[in-house]
Amino acid sequence: MKGEIQVKHELGVKIPNNISEDWPGQYTIFSWIEYVLNLPYPIFIITTWKDNGKSNACLCSWGHFTGKASGFYSLFSLSKGSHTYKNIKRDKEWCINIPTVKYKDKYLQTIENNNKDNDEIIDAGLTTESSKMIKSPRIKESPISLECQFEWERELFAGSPENIICGKVIHLAADDIAFNINHKQRIKDMGVMYNIRSHLNPLTGEKSLNTIGFINSIED
Repeated sequence: MKGEIQVKHELGVKIPNNISEDWPGQYTIFSWIEYVLNLPYPIFIITTWKDNGKSNACLCSWGHFTGKASGFYSLFSLSKGSHTYKNIKRDKEWCINIPTVKYKDKYLQTIENNNKDNDEIIDAGLTTESSKMIKSPRIKESPISLECQFEWERELFAGSPENIICGKVIHLAADDIAFNINHKQRIKDMGVMYNIRSHLNPLTGEKSLNTIGFINSIED
């Protein structure tokens, strides 16, 4: 009933016996706990240059932004085998682009148009634009872009195939929509997308589907 305090189930961190994978290695690449929490993660795109001078676009949602007066930083998890990781190791820079639901289908195309030689921004139907402080490209259709320089990296855990990357934001670019002080209208117009994992009930093994969400209302 509404307002009634619910009993908490003590699950620990070991994967329950009644949970099955949807594809081989699912709970090796991702933690099963992520599917139970099902917390929406903001989606952003990391852009860099490939060796051949074509743009690389990495759709990502495992990241965080934080800082103080001395600096504002982007942190995210990257596979050591990814194109983006190799580009960042080489150039020590990248751009964070905040996408909008208006161009959702084109942003998702960056996942499909992803090989060693192609231009991933242009082939997705999006537009590259020059950054102001770094060489890495920006996506013109993104209402907010954060130009970043490499600060440090750490393994997520000993022997992890992924590293946590930290970069200092050295330039911010944003369009007029991002400057609207009416937060309700700003949220609506921005249309920031969120990665909503398929939800997992660890007691029954039942699951829902992955989806993309965005905020369409906000309370005062």
